[in-house]
This record gives sequence, C-alpha cells and structure tokens, in this order.
Amino acid sequence: MATATDISILEAQKREPGTKNAARRVRVGGKIPAVVYGAGKSAASIAVDPRQVLRILRSESGHNTIFDLALDSAREKSHDRGLQYEPIKGTLLHVDLQRIAMDKRLTVTVPVVLKGEAEGVKTEGRHPRAVAARD
Repeated sequence: MATATDISILEAQKREPGTKNAARRVRVGGKIPAVVYGAGKSAASIAVDPRQVLRILRSESGHNTIFDLALDSAREKSHDRGLQYEPIKGTLLHVDLQRIAMDKRLTVTVPVVLKGEAEGVKTEGRHPRAVAARD
C-alpha cells in the first residue's frame, strides 16, 4: 500500500467497463474511472483514487511523471495520457494512463517556456547595433 508521501505509486482496482451509470457508481465510491493501455498489452478498465492522481500531477515533474501503477499485486511503469475534468466544479472525471515498456523508445512532447529578455534587448530598449549606427 502506498503511503501519503510516496507519489511514485498509483494504486488501482479493476472495474467492469460499462455505461455512464457504472462510472457514476465508481465516483460515488470515492474513486474515478480510468483506463490503462499500451506496451503491447490489452486495455484494462480500472478505478483510481483522485487524490493520488492529483498528488502526482502537482509534483515537481507534473504531467511528465513516470510512476508505478499497482494493479493486481503487479507494478507497471506508466504515465498519464489524458485527463477529463468536470467543467463547473473542476473535479477529475476520468484518467487515461499509458503503460511504458522500459526496453523501448518513447516519444513525448515537452513544452519549452522562455523567460526573461536577451541582454541585447535590455540596452536602453534598443538593439546595441542600432544605437551604435546612430552615433
């Protein structure tokens, strides 16, 4: 069982895939429906604790976190591929997880955020060459 401080493990229980009513029953039980797929294995419908999912997403690595999915006493490396939120309340409704085959290459998209200004832009609000050309 994962402890409250261990964000590298997400515990899951199998659930019966079904209708919206089945998903609602999972949510009433305090879990959220999820699906896990990939790594050459068949897809599985599971239920996970939304607090554990949010703890992973709010960690330092956020959506890029690779964690252990504990399902049926087996652990598999996985990461989140998609989240569905309730539009008014903002609560989690559904999670898509992808298994990671640690022996195969994985391509991911990583956002790059540029902060600050270049040194040349800071020179009196003009480019240094433009200042030198006028003098």
